Amino acid sequence: MSGEFSAALRHALDFDTPDRRIDSLKTSVSNFLRSGDPSARVRKTEYFNHTFAPDLVLTWPDENRERLVFLRTNPNPEWLAADLKVIAPSHPIVLTLDDSGSEQDPTAHERLVMTAKEARALITDPDAIEEFVSPRVPITSVLTNAVIRGGMGLVDGQAARGATESAIAGFSAAENLEAEPIRSALVAAEGMLDDEQANRFSRLYRAVWEGQGGTAENFPSHRNLNGPLTGRDLSLLLATLTTDDVQFWRRIGRSVRLEQVVALGPESGPNLGHLVEANLDRLLARGARVLGQSGAPSSEGQRADWGVERDCLALRGDGWIAYFAARSNDLPPHETRRGVSVTTLMDGIRQLGVRMTDVKVQQDNFAISIQAVGNADVVDSPDFGQLVDRGDSVAQTAAIAMPSGRNLIADFVTGTAMGHTNASFPLDELAQAAVRLLLELSHRNVPDSDVRLVSGRDPVVIQDPLWE
Repeated sequence: MSGEFSAALRHALDFDTPDRRIDSLKTSVSNFLRSGDPSARVRKTEYFNHTFAPDLVLTWPDENRERLVFLRTNPNPEWLAADLKVIAPSHPIVLTLDDSGSEQDPTAHERLVMTAKEARALITDPDAIEEFVSPRVPITSVLTNAVIRGGMGLVDGQAARGATESAIAGFSAAENLEAEPIRSALVAAEGMLDDEQANRFSRLYRAVWEGQGGTAENFPSHRNLNGPLTGRDLSLLLATLTTDDVQFWRRIGRSVRLEQVVALGPESGPNLGHLVEANLDRLLARGARVLGQSGAPSSEGQRADWGVERDCLALRGDGWIAYFAARSNDLPPHETRRGVSVTTLMDGIRQLGVRMTDVKVQQDNFAISIQAVGNADVVDSPDFGQLVDRGDSVAQTAAIAMPSGRNLIADFVTGTAMGHTNASFPLDELAQAAVRLLLELSHRNVPDSDVRLVSGRDPVVIQDPLWE
């Protein structure tokens, strides 16, 4: 054995008491398993080298998944095969702490390989774990993640090295639509993964293949990979790729929902922005809430960036932030504002080129509502014109007709834009309207920002900035 993991295990054996040695061994194994899959939780048990009681328990709280880990000090294949007959129902990981003499009997070794695969158990050693973890390349992280969750068979350091090298070559091939290296990578991975993890690994490659313009029919895999990307697939994809190609992210996002994007979390990186911008017309939100940011905004305008904050999709600009959610209850608490003057509202509606179907105006002692009939525009109402002349008229809410045919209600007091009942709006509509209505009209002193919303329908078309 050689390498960092093996060195940590040898160091653990230097402690002067059995309890400290065992605890240090378990800590070293736990740390390396977590480095291979940071989403896993590792719990130590009170047992060590027990026949049927695990040394460690791996859990994935978000997936309702559990896997038992058994540490073995003796790599004798006959002993390991006998142990598997007892612990096979849990489909465990068996980690041998010493690989010396593990292949003295080739026949026993082959029997162990077959027994491990039949039990869907993974038998491995420190050299293999280190081979999986050490490359620090995103696609090998995906493979390691899959092995910890659903690895099976006997995987030593040589097999792990071959699988990781194939994974790297195959992923590069997927980006260039080269079939044979992909096929080799998938065969290597499938030889050590259960069906669930093999499908997940293959689906990731196919997503890249199709994102680059390849067809599903020509993807070099025999597996049935129908169905959309799961949230975990999407998370792995964003962590693995480096590209700003709009068409690529357009293909990837054809069935992605806003809830999946939000579930990616705040540490999603720049690819989240690429995914969102390429699919603004597909991502549907129930509503938006715009908040002014505390503190003085910077003097230079900046491009607004997409991210995940406070369990919402967020567009952060220069001194402001807009939140978008699939459910109205998911929006953050609102700020309280006075509203906007009727004059400002009328000017803004005309600049936006939209039709106002309803408005609620507050005066010193009265609240007045004006509703358009048919295709009329409230801005053209004589009554609304009279309100413009009064200095005490403040618009609290206004409804505007959106291109989708639904009315969007802008609440200037709470900085919220939402439709009636359960109406949802594509982000290319909602983001433009919400930010311009709720921010520009309420805060005329906000500096210009280069806020560009990319249309996913055509990678070369960029909509006008929110502020001219």
